[in-house]
Amino acid sequence: MGKKVVKVLGFSARERQFAIKTANVSFTVKDGRELVREVNASSEELLLARLAGSIHSVGNLLGSTLKLDLKSIQIEVSGELDSNLQDEVNGVEKFKRVDIIVKPTTPASIVLLKEWMDAIKSACPIFSMFKEKTPTVLTLVKEYDRVKVA
Repeated sequence: MGKKVVKVLGFSARERQFAIKTANVSFTVKDGRELVREVNASSEELLLARLAGSIHSVGNLLGSTLKLDLKSIQIEVSGELDSNLQDEVNGVEKFKRVDIIVKPTTPASIVLLKEWMDAIKSACPIFSMFKEKTPTVLTLVKEYDRVKVA
């Protein structure tokens, strides 16, 4: 049996909303509370969407505190399901591994963004829950517009 990977893509939308797309559904989270979605998303997709939404919400809050001038945040989450446990457990334990890629749009330096990312890891309760129960890797990706950065 091949490995099954569930993927979620989320990005900042208007009025502090977070738009989420999965293989089966698209929906929007507003301020980390209101969830507007269709009913055909899998529980695994919803778990990863909850993780992405939490990182987005905490990231925006910390970004304001650190004065990052965040224009938007894109978050890609992929989780490899543990085929041995799939039917036996519910929740985070279903995942063998979770990878998160965070791509902020901001003029902030990479040093400040590293501080921001470390603060998110410490302050985000959903990230902490995932990290406790399954190997979870968070990667920061930043593109710069300047040609001569170094």
